[in-house]
Amino acid sequence: MKAYTIHVTGIVQGIGFRPFVSKLAHELRLVGTVRNDTSGVEIHIQGVDADCQLFVERLQSELPMHGRIDTLRVEPSTVQSLHSFTIILSQGAKGNAFIGADMAPCEACLQDIQDPVNRRFHYGFTNCTNCGPRYTIIESTPYDRHKTSMKAFPMCEECQGEYEDLEGRRYHAEPNACEQCGPMFTLQGTDGMVLATGQDAIEQAKEYIQQGAIVALKGVGGYHLVCDALQENAVQTLRQRKGRPRKPLAVMAGSLETAKQYVYISEKEEELLLSPARPIVLLRKVTEHNTVAPSVAPGMETLGILLPYAPYHYSLVPFNALWVMTSANRSGDPVLYNDAQALEELQGIADYILTHNREIISPVDDSVVQVVHDTSIMIRRSRGYVPVSIPVVALEKRSTMLAMGADMKAAFAMNRGSHAILSPYMGDMEHQRVQDLLWSTTKRYEDLFQLQPTEVIVDAHPNYYTSQCGRIYAEKYQLPVIEVQHHHAHVAAVLAEYNIQEPVLGICFDGTGYGTDGTLWGGEFLYCHQEHMERMAHLSYAPLPGGEVAVREPWRQALWYVNQTYPSGGPTVIEEWKKTLPKGWELLEKMMPHMQMIRSSSGGRLFDTVASLLGVGHEHLYDAQLAIELEQLALSERGTILDMKLDGTVLDTMSLVRSVIEQLECGESVAKISANFHRTLIYYIGQMAKQCCKERQISHIVLCGGVFQNRILLEGVIRELEEYHIHIPNQSPLNDGGIALGQLWLGNYMNR
Repeated sequence: MKAYTIHVTGIVQGIGFRPFVSKLAHELRLVGTVRNDTSGVEIHIQGVDADCQLFVERLQSELPMHGRIDTLRVEPSTVQSLHSFTIILSQGAKGNAFIGADMAPCEACLQDIQDPVNRRFHYGFTNCTNCGPRYTIIESTPYDRHKTSMKAFPMCEECQGEYEDLEGRRYHAEPNACEQCGPMFTLQGTDGMVLATGQDAIEQAKEYIQQGAIVALKGVGGYHLVCDALQENAVQTLRQRKGRPRKPLAVMAGSLETAKQYVYISEKEEELLLSPARPIVLLRKVTEHNTVAPSVAPGMETLGILLPYAPYHYSLVPFNALWVMTSANRSGDPVLYNDAQALEELQGIADYILTHNREIISPVDDSVVQVVHDTSIMIRRSRGYVPVSIPVVALEKRSTMLAMGADMKAAFAMNRGSHAILSPYMGDMEHQRVQDLLWSTTKRYEDLFQLQPTEVIVDAHPNYYTSQCGRIYAEKYQLPVIEVQHHHAHVAAVLAEYNIQEPVLGICFDGTGYGTDGTLWGGEFLYCHQEHMERMAHLSYAPLPGGEVAVREPWRQALWYVNQTYPSGGPTVIEEWKKTLPKGWELLEKMMPHMQMIRSSSGGRLFDTVASLLGVGHEHLYDAQLAIELEQLALSERGTILDMKLDGTVLDTMSLVRSVIEQLECGESVAKISANFHRTLIYYIGQMAKQCCKERQISHIVLCGGVFQNRILLEGVIRELEEYHIHIPNQSPLNDGGIALGQLWLGNYMNR
């Protein structure tokens, strides 16, 4: 007889790994123990040596779904007096194991809640070792019930029996519960009065929504506002009450079949919709006989759709329904998840509140993805993906670093060796509650994963709140601070994900980032190799009249372009355009020649300028609104290449804007002009990229930055550069939500 101790790290807690180990050991007639420990799972096995070796092989080849083994260490051990194989209590110390993300119900649990004779029929918190809540309910590791918000719900006799049944899929399923012993829904008025409980609460809420009411729903990671997406009055009322006039609203379809009535869904998009993460997927609308309320996504050819991702959604949302499912927080605030705060802040917004008594420990927003070139592109990384770590080979021997990320789409990251653990999307740092969330989530990650950073990495922007926080943190713990240029970090996030060690050309187009020359960058062609970065080319500079105000009001920069193009007065179409501008434009026009204005090479600002000139709008009602709606216009047309000068290492935006205005003069439609603008930019980005690659003999190109969330632009540039190795981020967002991953990569090389 032989004995071995096996230590496994990775995503091995909260995914049914211990029950899997126990069943495998019983099948191979091995005795021993398995337990969660401070960094993963520890297994002790005894038996015939050949069976022990087979156990180790099958441990890796038959790993449960959602699991991931990062390291597996097998050591000879002492034979003990054991007669069976058992799951034993975890070690008492706080753990630092990796944690799985929250998962949608598996097929077996769906069958349970849809079977009228099953004791879990319609039970909204049904789960097993293959599915259910994880990150949002865990207080600390190792992952055991008494360290989750389920500790408030002692299991009934039947649930305890399932928990101890070696052959069942609920064997050691920590959140296991049923209607007799688990969490329960209540329907309340906004005065807090309970109107119904249990399944009755769900049925009554469903009726109210079908009648046109707005119901606040406590979900897995926070509160949503729900209404019928086919009722225009209900959607308009929701927008008015929430103060969200135009930003597209996400919708939940009761089924995949229902979703297909309203949007086109490719095989890859269907795979994402049905994945355990259940993100919102951005999909192209079906245009014929589409009955979605116009106010759901005004000015958009796409809809953000998700499918039910919690058992109670299957009881609440009818199979053929399409319901708005948008976050209930105030504009700019992080996700609303505290029950008392929700009751207070939903006054005057929701008609009813459908809540439950399972505490949300860690709030998360819905994740958002889209498919481009048959590749999933992350726009918001949160529920279903967080806190799953991203392997970064280069960090293998690195002590823990804290990367603070950026101020927009804020997310920080820490590493444990070669694993980068990104925080959930938090929001924009201009809002106090998002700032508070940054501090609390940083502390939570330290405690949850038992991490103590030895260095802090910040964006080089002197005024970023995240950078200031990083410096405060570093001063408190006497740690060194590393500054990283914004767009370099964008490129580095992709290098980290794919472990690219050779030089690349990073094409980074975004809204803004602090450049090494003190200007604002955002249309960059960067030579990058490990920690080295050189600016090879860029969009031409244009000033921002009024600074940050010009970002919110793109007509200001558009007016500058117009006056530079036509210093003695423009054509009729431009004079008519000026009449549509907000009050005060004439004064700004007179002041501009005498103003000190910060210069910007931003691709995002260029899109905004063109959108303003084409009459899409003059002010943003939400982030990147005008650029998004400009893209939507172009979807219906095929573009042709306009005149744009490539002046050495500068792409001249002035010449492109002049071409756009000339098209307006000729009476071309705004949709066609938008398509032409996109096609022109795609072509000249390709030309500049080829020039840069030829100069440095580069074969790898990285595309990154929030502007590349534009599907037309991204697909077009990929086609334009098809002879090169193109890399785009897949596991982290294209936008600033991925900055922290790149900061970790650069921190590794910059302080060797």
